[in-house]
Amino acid sequence: MRKAEIDALVRAHRGRARPVAFFHVLRQPVLEPDDHAFLSEHIEELGTSDLLRWRARCESGFSGPVIQQLARLAIRDPAHFQHEVLGVPRLTLAEEEWIELSDLVRGKVPAAIYERVLARCRREPVQWPSEFILSPRVRSEPLLDGDELDGLAERPALRDLPVAKILAARRAGLLSLDDGALAALAMERARGSDEDWSAHIRRFPAVLRDAILEKARRTPRGAERANLLVWLEAHGVARAALLDIALGSIRAGGDAYAVLPWLARQLTTRAAWDKHGLETLSALMSRRAFSEIGELVTLAWSEAGQGGKEVSRGFLEAIQVAFALVLLGMAREALAAGRQEGATAALSALACLDPPSRVSRAVHELRRVPGASEDVAELIAVNERLVKHSDARDASLEGFVAALHAIADASC
Repeated sequence: MRKAEIDALVRAHRGRARPVAFFHVLRQPVLEPDDHAFLSEHIEELGTSDLLRWRARCESGFSGPVIQQLARLAIRDPAHFQHEVLGVPRLTLAEEEWIELSDLVRGKVPAAIYERVLARCRREPVQWPSEFILSPRVRSEPLLDGDELDGLAERPALRDLPVAKILAARRAGLLSLDDGALAALAMERARGSDEDWSAHIRRFPAVLRDAILEKARRTPRGAERANLLVWLEAHGVARAALLDIALGSIRAGGDAYAVLPWLARQLTTRAAWDKHGLETLSALMSRRAFSEIGELVTLAWSEAGQGGKEVSRGFLEAIQVAFALVLLGMAREALAAGRQEGATAALSALACLDPPSRVSRAVHELRRVPGASEDVAELIAVNERLVKHSDARDASLEGFVAALHAIADASC
């Protein structure tokens, strides 16, 4: 990256160098002279993992600043060095780098740590641990069965019974109520009562479809809404209508986490992300629900790979396109409102992604929005260059996660 680009990113992150190093500079496969100069200037702000990523991108013989900083860390905090450097199973420095490190820490760290560094100068072949992946699974909905008829022996007034007990009494032949009257009563409850229909929703008949739709729109409980959406989906209600309910509740400040598993199951294909990804991520972003966005994508990825299926490259590309368009929309709105810091935050996050070239026009059109500061113009140029040379095949889940963390960091 060029110095002007890096400086603009630093200002986007309110003067903090480490987020720029972590989210942008060190995600490049190859570093340029300005990148190395920036990292050297801010080396005290870098964490151990940053230093090791920097070292992996140094050409042979040019890792001196990294090794010297690792030595300073070992002297300053031997326990941290032991855990974060010596304890890394796949850390492979060149033998001459271990020798330089051992020379720098000799007599300045505990003997046990020095011996471990010295032993690396005569390294044994690396033993690679077995791979593993943790794939979060969507939890089953808390749907319960039951025909509780408590109190029916005393024949309480119909208006005093919850809908679930009215249905149970009707099934048991203890109550005569036709479908029309039942639907009207359920609609009245959906609009005006605080009953929770979750526990017995599986036993609700299809005649209550409209009442359940109304209840899903109105309930203040996220878990109940999620369960009602499952019922409605099973009874053939269109996905678009159900998404309107779920996303409307999120925009209104409802519990997003409760409906995430259901949302994820609606977004398990590229076509679904192309059609609904933008509105879904926009709704979550409008609530600054950064962790929920990460959870949603993780769950959708897990669902798409169920049964050992390989997740297609197009699926990941569609996720990146949806998120890129959300960020571009945020930048456009911020510029129109004169909020330069909002625009730089969105453009900083966008630079973490690898969207396909079809996004390039939307990036270029930001130049037409009046009032862009010098930093905004610089970051637009960064993204124009990145998208122009982007290969959608380079799109990665890591890039999405980096972009999400970048917008969260720059927005806080």
